[in-house]
This record gives sequence, C-alpha cells and structure tokens, in this order.
Amino acid sequence: MDNGKTELEIPEVSEFLEETVGEEGLYVVKALIGRELTDESLSEETELKLNIVRKILYQLYDYRLASYVRTKDKKIGWYIYTWKLDLGKIIGVIANRKERVLKELNQKLEYETNHVFFCCNNDNSKIPFDLASECSFKCPHCNGTMSYHDNQSLILSLEEEIQKLKQELQYA
Repeated sequence: MDNGKTELEIPEVSEFLEETVGEEGLYVVKALIGRELTDESLSEETELKLNIVRKILYQLYDYRLASYVRTKDKKIGWYIYTWKLDLGKIIGVIANRKERVLKELNQKLEYETNHVFFCCNNDNSKIPFDLASECSFKCPHCNGTMSYHDNQSLILSLEEEIQKLKQELQYA
C-alpha cells in the first residue's frame, strides 16, 4: 500500500484534511506518506514548529489516521515518538462525519417543519410561535414587533442538502 498517496489524490480527502489539520497539516501528511518519522524530524523537514507538528499529529491520531511507536532513548531517558500515516481509513472517517451531519440536518428539518416562527422586525431574531405568543409578539431582546416568518426556503434548502448527503453516502 502507498500509505495514503492514492487517497490524497481524492479531492474530498484533501478537503477533509485541509479542514481538519489546515494547510500546514497537509505538509505534515505529505511528508509522512510512505515513511515513518519522528515528530522532531517532521518539524525539521516541514520547517514547522515542533508544537505545531505535534498538534497536527495528535489531530490525525484522534481520527486514527496516524499512529505512533514510543521508544525510550537510553542515553537521555526521554521517549521518542515515531509516527506513520494510515489514510486507508479516511473514507470511513468522512462517511461517519457525513452521517453525523445528516442526522443533525434531519433534526433541524424536523424542528423547522414542526414549528411556526416569528421574527423581530428590528434585529431579525427568530423564535417559535409559543414563545412569541408568551411575549405578546414582542421581541424578548429589544421589545420590537414580531411578524410571521416564512421558513419554506430554509426547509427546501435543508431537504436538498439531506438528499445530496444521502446520495454521497450511497456511493461511499
């Protein structure tokens, strides 16, 4: 296996990594592909500060996209961490993330479709009907007048996003 080179060519994978570990993190990922390196050598090679490299490595470790072996330096007694990449799991990580987002979008869609909303004419804050009626249709923040808020465009947008994610998950 190429230890991640093929996966890195997939645009969705690159986008996920950049979003997760940032542009600097991509330097670390590219430096680790097909190799096992210590955090110190990664820091030297990428010219990033050691604490930044370690932060990136632990972010990758949190997703189980990187692993390490800890050995003790007999001369100085410190531990040395040698890291390697495992991007073979990244498609599953992305799919799990999409499933969580899908669940959240479905909850939001259910909330939006099951409630009637009112919006403040001054600050555009949106609250459900029951709270608006308790406040006599006056904004709880500024005491401004509240009027009916049509959320159909938001509902349609949520439905489209849900469909898109469902299709993406079918092909994952």
